[in-house]
Amino acid sequence: MAVSDYTGQAALTAVDLVNSLDVITGRDRLRDGEDAAALLARHHWEVGRTVSAADLERLRELRPRLRFVFGGTPVQKSVADLNALLRDLRAQPHLTDHDGAWHWHYARPRAPLGERVATSCVVALLTAIADGGAGRLRICDGADCANVFVDASRPGLRRYCDTKSCGNRAHVTAYRERKRTRSVG
Repeated sequence: MAVSDYTGQAALTAVDLVNSLDVITGRDRLRDGEDAAALLARHHWEVGRTVSAADLERLRELRPRLRFVFGGTPVQKSVADLNALLRDLRAQPHLTDHDGAWHWHYARPRAPLGERVATSCVVALLTAIADGGAGRLRICDGADCANVFVDASRPGLRRYCDTKSCGNRAHVTAYRERKRTRSVG
């Protein structure tokens, strides 16, 4: 799955939304409309105004409904639940060229921002399942990390949400353990 395309950006939006609530510490990085606007801007969403309280609440409510598809939920359950969420959102797929290139939108025309984001994220995760399999929707293997990610690597073997932090810590820990084991033996 290409993360640079329209659907890929929506999948990355879903990942960042889910990860905006640290399930280990309870820290919420989606505290207000400014936080939501910044998260969406990173993924090229046209916010155009302050994120409303209703849109912020929709995004917060979406997080646990998306988190479950990462990390081994049976694919049939993931698809059924995501399809149910699409029905709840009253998805209305339509083709548009508003930005000069034809692409799909899934939310009803003139839907509130939170609904547009939610619908696009759900469709992106369903597309990821269809294109690469549910096994590419993962939870980080890092100690003390429960972040989710989409494994878009060619071999599909990525284990960490971020190789610079979680991956590096795991490799340093493994190195130190090997070194300690060699010095004992």
